[in-house]
Amino acid sequence: MILQGLKGTEPEIKVYNAPTNFCEFSKEPYVLLKKQSFIIKKNLLGRKLYNEEIIKELSDCDGVIAGTEIYTKEVIKNLTKLKVISRLGVGTDNIDLDYAYTKGIKIFTTKTRPSEAVAELVLALILNFLRNVNISNSDLKNGIWKKRSGPLLSKKTVGIIGFGHIGKHLALILKGFNCRVLAYDKIEDKLFNKENDILFADINELLNQSDIISLHLNLNEKTHHFIDHQKISLMKSNCLLVNTSRGEIIDELALHNHLVNGHLMGACLDVFEKEPYEGRLLKLDNVLLTPHIGSYANETRIKMELEATNNLIKGLASE
Repeated sequence: MILQGLKGTEPEIKVYNAPTNFCEFSKEPYVLLKKQSFIIKKNLLGRKLYNEEIIKELSDCDGVIAGTEIYTKEVIKNLTKLKVISRLGVGTDNIDLDYAYTKGIKIFTTKTRPSEAVAELVLALILNFLRNVNISNSDLKNGIWKKRSGPLLSKKTVGIIGFGHIGKHLALILKGFNCRVLAYDKIEDKLFNKENDILFADINELLNQSDIISLHLNLNEKTHHFIDHQKISLMKSNCLLVNTSRGEIIDELALHNHLVNGHLMGACLDVFEKEPYEGRLLKLDNVLLTPHIGSYANETRIKMELEATNNLIKGLASE
């Protein structure tokens, strides 16, 4: 869909907004783009674009505000006009950076991080699951007065796999619940861990000891299906697994099998291998699912969208 087009003496510049719900909380990014006389195209599918769709939608575009859709070498090869990829977010694991650079494409990311938004969603998912909030709400609205009990979050051992900005912010929140926090990452921030009483653990120790495990890894060849049958087998039988990072980090079939056989207490998932998600996990009562809303906190989203828009304008202005 073309939202705006202003013709002048200069060649037309077309830009594409790939993230869904773009400008939901503020129209200012579109105002900025219109001031540049860009022709603006928008993702109307309401979900992440797949490879063929990216090629079709962006075939005549000079720039894109990108979400988590995958820009492989093959995709980029077909986008012959593309000059700028402005990522709405801090991660670039969905872009073949080396190939993009060989094609002269400029890559931007936002400095604004969704750390607070994602960490607060993790907390919301955990508390909701443990205390059966969504189930009790559904019961009551369906005329069922049933009191459901659940475990406390207080004083639980929480393992955080991937201890970057989001993982650290979550750790600080959990300290308010007197949780024992275990952290696993390639690099240990010894000063932060010492100041905040974080226990740095190897992966097997974390899996064995944690009551709740939250994933905050980037996606790459080493982390694809990082949480597989073997690692899930090492988790406690009453463990709750939370993923708000990338869906591909979990082997969803292995997770489903362990949830069905009762090895895990449950799972809270905001991300999936294929989105929108339509898989077998939808049928399980011990799973809490949300549609990839980790960064969808109003204040965070507005700042990120404005920054991504300005990055796109800056990148195209230097062409």
